[in-house]
Amino acid sequence: MRITKNKRLVTTAALLVAAVGLTGCSFGSPKNMASSSSSSTQSSSKLAKDEAVIQAARKLNVAGHYQASNKKLSAINIADLNHKGYGTVKTEFFDLQKSNDKFLLKTAKGSKSVPTNHATHATTTTGTNHSFDSYNKFTGDYLFYNDDDGDRIQSELDIDTDGTVIQNNNDGTAFHGYATIKPSNAKGVLSYDVSTGTNDTKTIDANVAIDVTWSNGETETYYGYTAYDGSTVLTDGQSYHHDQVNEVWTQD
Repeated sequence: MRITKNKRLVTTAALLVAAVGLTGCSFGSPKNMASSSSSSTQSSSKLAKDEAVIQAARKLNVAGHYQASNKKLSAINIADLNHKGYGTVKTEFFDLQKSNDKFLLKTAKGSKSVPTNHATHATTTTGTNHSFDSYNKFTGDYLFYNDDDGDRIQSELDIDTDGTVIQNNNDGTAFHGYATIKPSNAKGVLSYDVSTGTNDTKTIDANVAIDVTWSNGETETYYGYTAYDGSTVLTDGQSYHHDQVNEVWTQD
């Protein structure tokens, strides 16, 4: 079809109008996109910072510095925990806080008041755990029995005279806890025959029970006894993979 000059002019004018209209629309778009992008960047940056805080607080918790861990957590604005993308941070925040508070509460229960004439220094001072005074043979360093099992992370266990417990693991982590000891007449407790150096199981009569409260609030009981070869042994008495024992420790 042949297009006349007048029609070409009309067509050109229409195209110019459309172009101007499109240009006008594009003026607002970059601004809105920039604003949205800036907001998203700020949100991502804030989340990254709070994730770093969680990581630092977790390390302090693992190291047994519960008060410092809580102080680190205070850098996070609790209101932010309900924001989009904060699901994991929120869960870890409250889990860590709960773990720190439980252990600090345990420590506080073992505290005693300071006389009023010394009140200017501190309101409480940590009491001493005397439960191990008559059971020194059960304090010290222990090695995990059957540590050649690649599925187990346990390596060493240390019980101090004040009840402080540290479990060092093969992966570089450590668990911290607080223990008390008491006499026990538990019989038929599952353990290994450590005097043979094998994984042959046996049942023992316990001499003592050591109750450990770990920093995450969990509790665990070890039964202590003297093996036939004279070594001091701890066992949790729990089965593992049907024919093994969950945790057995021999004094180093």
